Amino acid sequence: MGKKADTGFSRLGKDDRLVTELCAQAWWKHLVEHSHRDPDINIQLRRDSINVYSKMGSLLKISMSGNDICCKIHYKYLLAEAKKPYAEIIPFGEELLVSGTVCSNIQNVLNPENFRTIKRNVAVYAGEEKVIQSRLVEKNKETIIDVEVAFTEKPGRDDDSAENTRIDFVNVDKSSQKLVFVELKQIFDSRLYNEEISNQIKKYHDFALKHKAQLVKAYQDAIKGKKKLGIIRESSFLSKATITTIEPRPLLVIAAYNQEIIDALRDKIRANLGKHGAIDHLSGLYFFGNEVDLNLSTHKYKNREVF
Repeated sequence: MGKKADTGFSRLGKDDRLVTELCAQAWWKHLVEHSHRDPDINIQLRRDSINVYSKMGSLLKISMSGNDICCKIHYKYLLAEAKKPYAEIIPFGEELLVSGTVCSNIQNVLNPENFRTIKRNVAVYAGEEKVIQSRLVEKNKETIIDVEVAFTEKPGRDDDSAENTRIDFVNVDKSSQKLVFVELKQIFDSRLYNEEISNQIKKYHDFALKHKAQLVKAYQDAIKGKKKLGIIRESSFLSKATITTIEPRPLLVIAAYNQEIIDALRDKIRANLGKHGAIDHLSGLYFFGNEVDLNLSTHKYKNREVF
């Protein structure tokens, strides 16, 4: 299969050409094996490409260009001067080679020393929220099926378009096996104290309701594609998950530094969510310090409320 027809929201599946081509690549197998050992690395499927993240910075974008696999990395992660924002990476055997003379210091991206250097460079540009996102992905790697999910009401727009609305995570809830959108905010984010957060939550809710069938199919395809690519191990929860529906109400998770701050601001945030009608569109409201389980637990916890 080539590039997907423009039918709205979709994800690569096991029979798409990029997936099939990658399965035969030695460098890809090496990268996937590394992702299972390295908590900073996660790999996500898009409609016709694949993103490799390091601490939630987009380290590598992989797609088909005609009959060839095309890999790109942002030049700033190579710390090289370049006129274009992305440097082309050429797959060759077990290596990913930086094209031409873009960077004299780094030639094979997958060389262990070079890979560590690139990861450090990515971390330089990662803000605090990206670091928190990365921790949550690692904590919930058995259930998160997608990150930085872009959606739009204008079909055909690329996943990387700046005009898209983005959802932080899509989680497959362990008890219900429903898809759940997850929005992450830091507790001092001004949007939590005005109408903006409510408008955002309602937009996610409406998108989920309108595109329920497409979302379910897209992530059924993504699970099959990830299994074929080795991203999802056979022993994992996602490997055996059967997605049949979506929980249209997103989960709002709020990162704080300690319990004292949560206690001081919880009621104010909740009151604002109620005032602007967001509570009716939420599946849950979680506050956390270091990390949090993103599943919708029926148990009552001090910092977790399920609606």
